[in-house]
Amino acid sequence: MLDLVKPLSHLEILRSHLSPCAISFSIAAGEELSFSNEQGEQQCWYFKEGFLDIWRENNDIHVELLAAPVLLSLSGDPIPSPLNYKIVTKTNCTGFSLPVSRAMDVIDKQGLWKSFCHWQTYQMRWFEWRDAQFIGTSTYAQIRSTLLTMASWDIELRSQIGVINYIQTHTHISRSVIAEMLSALRKGNYIEMQKGKLIAVHKLPLNY
Repeated sequence: MLDLVKPLSHLEILRSHLSPCAISFSIAAGEELSFSNEQGEQQCWYFKEGFLDIWRENNDIHVELLAAPVLLSLSGDPIPSPLNYKIVTKTNCTGFSLPVSRAMDVIDKQGLWKSFCHWQTYQMRWFEWRDAQFIGTSTYAQIRSTLLTMASWDIELRSQIGVINYIQTHTHISRSVIAEMLSALRKGNYIEMQKGKLIAVHKLPLNY
């Protein structure tokens, strides 16, 4: 698993300075949010509570399930991204949003570049790690990595998400292949599942 600590102190500095300029929200599970508004302005999203899915729209790839607190502005930082992303709330979520241009003005005027760089570097390292687990790796390696990620979630979240469905949307591996490998891992007592949900992950073999 990734040994990378979320820089919460720097995130809190950004939150405290950005929130007075932002619009608060409380959003139910299953809502889709865009990184740009109706006027085409890129939006910055801060989530105080909840879990959310990030999807890459260009190829319908599920990037990751993230846990609050988190600050996202994937498509409108100083260097715009050519890819389009969307957020789908997995649980009830609270937080705030504001235009990226406004957020960058605050960061500049308040001298928050150190905290901004710490947070952006964390995100870059996190997604770099994520891509390293799935690009050019074997089918089993992708399933193994996803299981380890799911094992890091709290019990309540795991109880809401079917293992096969999550791995399939996360990797695009066929459901039959996923089911076959999960069955073998259960027989070897490497994982525990109940009603399609992940209960526990023990030490997984490196190879299938």
